[in-house]
Amino acid sequence: MPPAGGGYTVTVADASPPGDALPLPLTDLADREDDGSELGWLRLASDHGVPLAPIVVVPARVESDFYRWNHLAPRWTQLLSAVDPRDPDEDDLEELLPRAAAWVMEHALLDGVVDAFYAALGDLPGRLTVRRPATDGLVAPRGRPALLALKRTWAAAWDVDAVLDRVAAGVGWLPPARPVLVHGADLRPDQGASAAASTVLGRPVSAWADGEGRIARLTPV
Repeated sequence: MPPAGGGYTVTVADASPPGDALPLPLTDLADREDDGSELGWLRLASDHGVPLAPIVVVPARVESDFYRWNHLAPRWTQLLSAVDPRDPDEDDLEELLPRAAAWVMEHALLDGVVDAFYAALGDLPGRLTVRRPATDGLVAPRGRPALLALKRTWAAAWDVDAVLDRVAAGVGWLPPARPVLVHGADLRPDQGASAAASTVLGRPVSAWADGEGRIARLTPV
């Protein structure tokens, strides 16, 4: 059920401890995990009465726990040990990075985390978008395809351009864990919702809404 007065449902698939699926208001996540401003925008819009569609937020720590449980950070570091981060050779990266991404896909999440993820998707439509905030993301059916889309979203951090951007920004080789949003894929630009959100945020944004006019995505204009 939506929280009283909120007009939306947000569920967090959490991994602390494994297997928990914790209902958590978006306001509790936005300040800590505001990625590209979109989570913060959604929070402010909902606080001012703009209805949100059902959204599942997979917190960044689910990703970081997955890397830790599978000892991926030292393996990635060793894999890239011969590449100079001050002047990385793109040919070397193109050879090595597919292996780094493959390790994400090859390793399994804990059963409890998988169960929590599936349970969190229960109120979402059958056709979903899985995405980082401020990105388009991947479309997948609910269930195991959505789980694989989550892992593909993590693995995309090992695209050559993504790695070069991290190195140029001084972040280093390893990808920082970030939240992932999951919501219905059948959205459309909604002029009324865009106007309402733009008024609340004090800046022009495009709102993408479901068939009931509830927002699941905000993009800058």
